Formats: sequence, C-alpha cells, structure tokens
Amino acid sequence: MLALLRTNINIGFVERPLAIGFLWAILTGEWELALPAAIFYELFWLDLFPVGTYIPPNGTAALLATLASASFFSLTTPSQLIIPMMLAMPAALISPYLEQTLRQRHNTHHNQLLSLAAPENVIDEQLFLHKIITKALLQTVAVNFIFFALYLLVLICTISASYSVYGSIIEYPGISWSYLWFFAALGGVLSLRVRSAYYSFFFFLFAVVLITNL
Repeated sequence: MLALLRTNINIGFVERPLAIGFLWAILTGEWELALPAAIFYELFWLDLFPVGTYIPPNGTAALLATLASASFFSLTTPSQLIIPMMLAMPAALISPYLEQTLRQRHNTHHNQLLSLAAPENVIDEQLFLHKIITKALLQTVAVNFIFFALYLLVLICTISASYSVYGSIIEYPGISWSYLWFFAALGGVLSLRVRSAYYSFFFFLFAVVLITNL
C-alpha cells in the first residue's frame, strides 16, 4: 500500500521513513527502535530524490524489513541491528526497478486512451478510465506485496541461518545510534549541494577523530 503513495497517490510525505517509523512506534510501542531506525534511513538516501524519470531507492521498504525482522528476533539495540539493516538495504534498491517495470507496463494503457479519441469509438470513456486506474493500482499493490513478503521471508531465513552458524545473535559492541546517524548524515550533507558544507562536515569529522584519539 505504501508503494502507491510514492508514485500513484500523493498525500504528502506519508510514505517517508520518518512518518512510517512514527506510525510503527504508535502501533507497536517500539519507540526506541522504530524512530532511530527511521532517522537512519531518512538520512541515508536524502541526497537521492525523484527528478524527471529517476526513481530513488525506497527507504521505507528497507525500514519495514528492518523493523519486522527486529520484532521477529526481539532485537532492541543498534549493535544487534547491524546485520538486519545491511541485509534490508537491497530491498530499497530493488523497489525502483519494480516501479519502473510497472510504469512501462502501464504505458500500454496510454495508447488505449488515445484510441478513445477516435470519432467512431463509442466506448464509455469514464468507465474505461476508471477500469485502467483500478487495474494499475491493484497491480502495484499485488506486485509490491508479493515482493516484500518474499524478501522478508528470505531476510528472516538468512538471519536465522547466520545466527545458527554463529551460535547466537550477532552483535557489534560499541555501536550506537549516534554512530549510525553520523554515517547516514553523509546523505544529508551531499543533498545540500554546497561545497562549503562538505568542507565543514569533513573538518568536523577530522576534529572528532582527533579529539577521540587524544
């Protein structure tokens, strides 16, 4: 359903990771998990936005895959979420290809609409238009639902297999949300398109590294 909000139904920024993370927190009560993860995915692809025919990565797909797998395995800390977050990233990169394929498939309807303009055509244009829109929306929902369900199944099976081999939950001690946000903030800095902002960011990064090593 959220895929419709990216390309078919525009009601604001409801499909953004921050909004979805806030909604997930309300429904599940996992505030300390949902909101920090949403901030990470919101920042990570902030530099990539739709221009022309370009379709940016679907950060919401990666966020939902991360939150669903975290709830399934009862993961609560960022040190435990490193592996699920890395494995969820491809979901955001594959989704635009699905959207592009659906767009190309729906382009055939455009020619059908043009044919309605012929004087000899007696088809009910309004009814035909409603059928085309309904069909396109249902196709989008079905394709994205099947893709996400299969991806989530593969993700959970992969994490389960890695945990079985490792013997326990894989953790990276010392990792906090502040580290992850700092890494993801590179996307925010790049989105500014200002060279001085790049210099300021890397100067700040150098200063932090220097101070922590003193």
